[in-house]
Amino acid sequence: MTQIHVAHQEHRVPAEHRLLGLDRRTFPPALFVVAVFVVLTIFVPRVNAAIGWDDPVVAGEQLAITDTIVFTPATGWDVEAGFRAKDQGRRSGDATIAGKGVTFQVSPDTFDGTPGELLDQVEKVTSRTEDPTFRVDGDRTTLTTTAGETGVAQPYSSVTGDGVVAAFVISGTGVKITAYGPPAQMTAAVDDIQTMIASIRTVDGNNS
Repeated sequence: MTQIHVAHQEHRVPAEHRLLGLDRRTFPPALFVVAVFVVLTIFVPRVNAAIGWDDPVVAGEQLAITDTIVFTPATGWDVEAGFRAKDQGRRSGDATIAGKGVTFQVSPDTFDGTPGELLDQVEKVTSRTEDPTFRVDGDRTTLTTTAGETGVAQPYSSVTGDGVVAAFVISGTGVKITAYGPPAQMTAAVDDIQTMIASIRTVDGNNS
């Protein structure tokens, strides 16, 4: 039987394209990849770290949670998400502000139960989906805002720090409030937290 031998010709890079034995034509794509890596891993994080969040609340400002529900953030805290009640367009929704090492969040949703039932639901959802380390760590207390709205609150703990979760039901809207941070910061911010919760109130949808 005649065997057929297939000769394999080794591909050699032409001399004019070689540098230290490497194909110089591959340098630009490789250098581009390296440049992108350096930018994403070194320069972007440094720029982000250098740019501080700066959207402080001024005295008297309110954030709109719905068209008819607002609250007054603590002066000097930074607005990370949310809509000021006086903004054009009358936008509203979830609000997040931060200050003194504490994060304060307010979220509205349709709800036809009681504040206690809303708090039960919040705790169940949080412990099962949002934060598996969530653990209720104290007795419930009744809260009353300066406008006369009644709600309930309960302290909790998790790996993200200590916190408090509160719930109100106002005209068919459930309002969930959470505040969390390291224990020392939570203690330092307790007055601001209580004042912000107490500031929740309803307003005329056409004029806040």
